[in-house]
Amino acid sequence: MHSFIKIVSAAALLAACGSSQVPPAKFAEAQSQISAADAVGAAHEPRAALHLKMARDQLTQAQKLSNDGEDREAALLIARSKADAEMALMVTREAVARKEAEHAQNELKSLTPTN
Repeated sequence: MHSFIKIVSAAALLAACGSSQVPPAKFAEAQSQISAADAVGAAHEPRAALHLKMARDQLTQAQKLSNDGEDREAALLIARSKADAEMALMVTREAVARKEAEHAQNELKSLTPTN
């Protein structure tokens, strides 16, 4: 029984010390969000461009942290990167919808006879 406890303790210690690298899929998810924001033109919308830049910077920093074995910090930065990329995407979509609505209102006004 004493040997069993030593083996379990040693296994737990090895598991705690072992690297728990951030799965590449997590990086890919964040990069996908960044690409989606880029595809809708986030770089051309000032508020969205800021979030897009932060998302890219955070993903770059997360990669460095992961390479240095700081996986927990890397995972947190990946989550922030995804959130900022999603924000860039939403801000861009909102700006596009606002412009389309303004355009539609202007067209409607031009079609409506004025007295």
